[in-house]
Amino acid sequence: MKPTQPNERYKILDVLRGFALVGVLIANMSSHSGYFFLSPTARETLPNAQAGETLMWIIHFVTDGKFYSIFSLLFGVGFALQLQRAEEKGVPFKGRFSRRLLILFLIGLFHAIFFYVGDILTVYALVGFVLLLFRNVSNKGLIRWSIVLLCLPVFQYAFSWWQAQNNPPVDLSQQYTFFEQVVAAYRTGSLSDILYMNIGGLAFGRYPDLVFTGRFFKVLAMFLLGYFIARKQWYVSISTHKQTLKKIVVWSAIIGIPCNIVLAQMMTTEAYYTYEPTGIIQPIVYAFGVPALGISYACGIALLFQKDRVKRLLTIFAPFGRMALTNYLMQSVICCFIYQSYGFGLYATEGPLAFTMVGFGILIFQIVFSHVWLSKYQFGPMEWLWRSLTYKRWQPLKKPNLDTLKT
Repeated sequence: MKPTQPNERYKILDVLRGFALVGVLIANMSSHSGYFFLSPTARETLPNAQAGETLMWIIHFVTDGKFYSIFSLLFGVGFALQLQRAEEKGVPFKGRFSRRLLILFLIGLFHAIFFYVGDILTVYALVGFVLLLFRNVSNKGLIRWSIVLLCLPVFQYAFSWWQAQNNPPVDLSQQYTFFEQVVAAYRTGSLSDILYMNIGGLAFGRYPDLVFTGRFFKVLAMFLLGYFIARKQWYVSISTHKQTLKKIVVWSAIIGIPCNIVLAQMMTTEAYYTYEPTGIIQPIVYAFGVPALGISYACGIALLFQKDRVKRLLTIFAPFGRMALTNYLMQSVICCFIYQSYGFGLYATEGPLAFTMVGFGILIFQIVFSHVWLSKYQFGPMEWLWRSLTYKRWQPLKKPNLDTLKT
């Protein structure tokens, strides 16, 4: 069985991937740059600190959680498309898809150890194996499971929060002391120091936090919603489902906007991690507000894509989205050379205004690069490697010569 060819793709899905990748980088710049690891006191010493706090509130409101939710939806859509294609061809699906997930996990693990502890690829790969169990679940079942999974992190947190109410407040001073060591390692440490910090951060920071916040439940919920959307084939003929999509945009915005206003405010405090009485608010507004606003974004973009003038503008994101894996990894590599010790060593020295401008600069470069690359090649370099390993043979990378095809 051959992999999906470029001319078989739905452009709106590539546009949505590109759009989502913009938000993912802007949301990740706080951790890429090291700002995330600064204590509140250290942040106040940075230039334009007050304006930076305002910008961080906006970033929390607009981006945090919403864009990885869109990516998760698209992963579910991709799963359905691959399953459908395998069934049409009468070829086995589970084994090949499992191999694809294993390769993605290894790519993500390499990414996390050498470049960015906040990697999401390993999460997608692990949850993808669970997604296989839902292949034959009904459409109503997919919706019900999604709702249950989105609520589970609330109940998970509520249990610990309730137990903590009679205990002394959690002291985060030791955490910030450790964060100072993290900053020193990334800013001035050797490569071995950085790798040691990455491995430790992955095992004792990133994955415990993913479990604590219920991220695995959230990702699986969005996978299932994406699977449901693919079954309904809303992306095939958006104009046919225009009224449904409009209703989704409106109602998800009605839910998402107020919830994310509260979420953005909560994320400027430590109430969630210190189990303060107000901490229970954060998982509740996250559970309902983040997926709702992410879905509103995605459906809104799909509707705008039906307008010719806007479509030409949004199509700029299509090559960027087609190379989503390459660009996601490239973002981490570029940020490492900007912020870590073997590059310019700017780790934890910039506020939100500066690192957001850097983020937009990276995005402009990548969008241009994606257009240039795909003018000559069929796939991004990492997409090509992923496909080749999945299908156990090297895939043709260069675009075929049209003159050769004519003859």
